Amino acid sequence: MNHDQVNPSRPPIGAVGGRPSFRLHAVSFGFGRGETAVQFPVLKNISITIAAGEVLGILGPNGSGKSTLLKVLMRIVTPQRGTVELFGQPHGSFSQVEIARRVAFVPQETQQAFPFTINEMVLMGRYPHHNRTWGLGWEGDQDRAVAMQAMRELDVAHLGTRLITDVSSGERQRAVIARALAQDPDVLLLDEPTAFLDLHHQLDIARILRRFNRERGLTVILVSHDLNLASQSCDRLLLLQEGEIVTAGTPEEVMSKESLEPVYGCQVLIDQHPQSGLPRVTLPV
Repeated sequence: MNHDQVNPSRPPIGAVGGRPSFRLHAVSFGFGRGETAVQFPVLKNISITIAAGEVLGILGPNGSGKSTLLKVLMRIVTPQRGTVELFGQPHGSFSQVEIARRVAFVPQETQQAFPFTINEMVLMGRYPHHNRTWGLGWEGDQDRAVAMQAMRELDVAHLGTRLITDVSSGERQRAVIARALAQDPDVLLLDEPTAFLDLHHQLDIARILRRFNRERGLTVILVSHDLNLASQSCDRLLLLQEGEIVTAGTPEEVMSKESLEPVYGCQVLIDQHPQSGLPRVTLPV
C-alpha cells in the first residue's frame, strides 16, 4: 500500500487539552465467570493513559487482545480487575446512551439482519442524540444533514438508496464508518477499519480520520494489522502480545526490530519512508 503523506505533520499528543479520553489502571479481563475468567485472561494488567486528541494505533498478532481492549473501552465488556476512566470519570458512572454520545465504535465485522438502505443505516448514528422525552425520536433536518455529510466524506452518498445487503464489503465498511462519524463523537474506536477496502479507499480513510482528528479534536483509537498504515497515521502505538503491553510510544520508538520480531515471530526490515521519514516495515525476501 502507498502510505505517502498520510500524516505529513503531527500535532503534539494531547494538543486538544483537558482530561484524557481514557485512563486504564491494571485492567484484566477474561471471558467466563469467576475464577475461570481470572485464570485465563485475554487482557492482563493493562495500564495506559490515552490523551484527548491523539491518534493511537493498537498492534499485535492474532489473539493478542486488541479487539477485546476496544470492547472494554466501549464498555461492551467489563473488566474483572482494574479501573477504566472516561474523561476523568469512572466508566461505570455513564449510562450506555451517554457513552454512545461521546464514543463511537466501528467493529471488525458488521452483521446486518435487516435490509436497511445505506441512508437509513447512517442515520442510525444520530440515535443517541435524539430527545426521548416524547418517546421514539425521529430524525430532523440537522440529523439528515450530518448523516449526508458523513456519507459524502466516506464516498457512499451515491449509494444512499441501495440496501446494505446489496453492496460490496468495502462499500458496507465505508457506510459503517460514516454511521460512526454521523454520531458526532469525541472518541472514535475502529477495529481493522481498512480491512475490506481497496488501496484508494484505504488511503482516503486514513486521511479522513486524521482530518477529523485535527479539525475537531477527535480522539481516534484504531486496531490494525497494517503496521505501515499505523506507523504513518498514528501519533502513538501500543504493541500487545498475549494480552499484555509489550511497549508503547511513538512509531519511532515502537517500530523496531527489537520490539516487532519477538512479537510476530519473524524477521523484519525497518527503514524510513522516503517522504514522511517515519518507520517503514518490510519482510525479507
